[in-house]
Amino acid sequence: MKMPKLQPFAIKTQKFSFYSKLWRLLFKKRQWQLIEDWHYTLPNKRIVIIPKGFIFDGSSYPAIVWLFFSPTGLLLIPVILHDFCFQYNYLWAKQDDNIFKFKEGYGFFKWSTLIRKVGIERNELLLIDYFIWILSMAFGWVNWLTFQRKSKQTLLPEGK
Repeated sequence: MKMPKLQPFAIKTQKFSFYSKLWRLLFKKRQWQLIEDWHYTLPNKRIVIIPKGFIFDGSSYPAIVWLFFSPTGLLLIPVILHDFCFQYNYLWAKQDDNIFKFKEGYGFFKWSTLIRKVGIERNELLLIDYFIWILSMAFGWVNWLTFQRKSKQTLLPEGK
């Protein structure tokens, strides 16, 4: 599997007080951007595409949990899919030469379940993937509702 190519965004700490820097260390989430389209094969063998330019912060669970479960470590693959699904409520899929919206309107619970399955398949860490899924179910709905209230945008893969 080809790994996604990412560009991190800086977390600004210069010219902030010590306490503000500490707050940012513990609670500020770094954002990342895909610098090229990323293709991934789901457990059902469907090829999906996360488009170049997609910006994500690495998951819906509280940043303090990142000290134990880094969203850019073993959880990177499910985290990218999670953030795209939660933001757009669909995935881009590829079949032959056609690119189309896949599972549009799938919803919070089904996306969360799909992401858990991807995590289990990728990492084979059943307990950790279930724990992260539970955190996503507990905290992810806040991000889900925020994204669903925003205007619907579309981020297109190259060639679409």
